[in-house]
Amino acid sequence: MSYIKKYVIILAGGVGSRYGAVLSKQFHKINGCPIIVKTLCKFLKLFPPPSLRLVINPDHHLEWLQIKSEYPFIADIPTVYGGAQRYHSVKNALETIDSKKHDLIGVHDGVRPFVSYETISNTFQTAERLGNAVPYFDAVNTIRIEKGIANEALNRAEIKIVQNPQVFRSDIIKDAYKLPYSPVFLDDATIVEEAGYTIQLCHGNYENIKITHPQDIYIGQGLDNFLIDLEATSNGYLYSNA
Repeated sequence: MSYIKKYVIILAGGVGSRYGAVLSKQFHKINGCPIIVKTLCKFLKLFPPPSLRLVINPDHHLEWLQIKSEYPFIADIPTVYGGAQRYHSVKNALETIDSKKHDLIGVHDGVRPFVSYETISNTFQTAERLGNAVPYFDAVNTIRIEKGIANEALNRAEIKIVQNPQVFRSDIIKDAYKLPYSPVFLDDATIVEEAGYTIQLCHGNYENIKITHPQDIYIGQGLDNFLIDLEATSNGYLYSNA
């Protein structure tokens, strides 16, 4: 088999409707560094800039230029304008990637800065073997589902909390994105599954949270401090502050 190229689409085009702030969440700072920069730093340690695609909202062009001027080491990352929904943003980025069948393409939320290097490597290795890989961690809380006016508990042992990056063989994800947009497409795995492929799971890391609500910034600051301290005292956890 020929050399497999690896690409990562990093989504930072959201307007943060659930975040409820004027400044979009990807541009907010955790311990002095924009969230999107922290996320990009993770992938730049493993991938050269040309293999990344950063998807931004056209309305955020000036904010992105300002960030690039402050952090010039991210300036060479190709940018793509996002669309109306996540589906359209990923599709726009896929169209810029000239990949072969067995190349791998990952998709990651720009507001997940605490993904570990181990999770990134694990998802790409699993996808190389099985065609795709979606990281997860086991549910720790009891989960109930509403059914009309009633509700019932789900079997927690069967619940998996899905994360990013979600990685797919190039031919699989590009085939899946030929499907027309549907509001039931919650993530890339949903689209690939809808296209008829079986999703493969692999272990993620619990700290890999998505910054979604304003209070998540405070959780993120605590996580950032914890992981920096952990790295200082142990070589077993691969984490680096931006």
